[in-house]
Amino acid sequence: MSIKGISEVVRLPRLGKIRLGVKKETDSGTPYPSPTDYFVCPEEVRKVFGEKPRELRIMFPTNDQSQWAGQYLRCYSASRGLICRGDGETAIARVDIRTGEIAGRDAAETELSEIRCNPHSCAYYGRGQCRRVMNLQFLLPDCPGFGVYQLDTSSFHSIVNVNSSLELISGICGRLSMIPLSLKLVEQEVQPEGRRKTVRVLSPVSYTHLTLPTN
Repeated sequence: MSIKGISEVVRLPRLGKIRLGVKKETDSGTPYPSPTDYFVCPEEVRKVFGEKPRELRIMFPTNDQSQWAGQYLRCYSASRGLICRGDGETAIARVDIRTGEIAGRDAAETELSEIRCNPHSCAYYGRGQCRRVMNLQFLLPDCPGFGVYQLDTSSFHSIVNVNSSLELISGICGRLSMIPLSLKLVEQEVQPEGRRKTVRVLSPVSYTHLTLPTN
């Protein structure tokens, strides 16, 4: 027997976060994110992979990609946290009951409501308050502990690279769980708005010692 809406929910125990940058401050003391060319890891991970690793040996815990590679458009408010999460067509947003608009700081009564989601016409997306985010969770089998580490990325190229690699691995192996993989942070040349520049992105998840199915 199961309870709809509860029994199928799977929450993976999270041991920590791995980041793709550090916080710095301007001369006036305003904090801002600064990307790094290495994974910024907790102490227990640095003990295994070094102080500034550019490659991590990982595994995914299950075959259900939605459990560890969630991808949404997310809008945050300084006063309310996450106020809207969408997929480009529909979204669940916290709205002001009185106005029907996404709730601001002064909204007295709010509720969660389904709204249309269109990043091309969304004012929040246009000014950078809403952005695409992949929450990638994985095991680090060389590190102590029972659980996953989470890495968040809003990079279009990183998200496409990871999704493409997962599709390839699943097609070849028939599964995604517990396969030894390598996650790398590499330089890639891109052309946003027609101008070439080099950015650091997650590479396609490469695999080693992979046994192909015989059937």
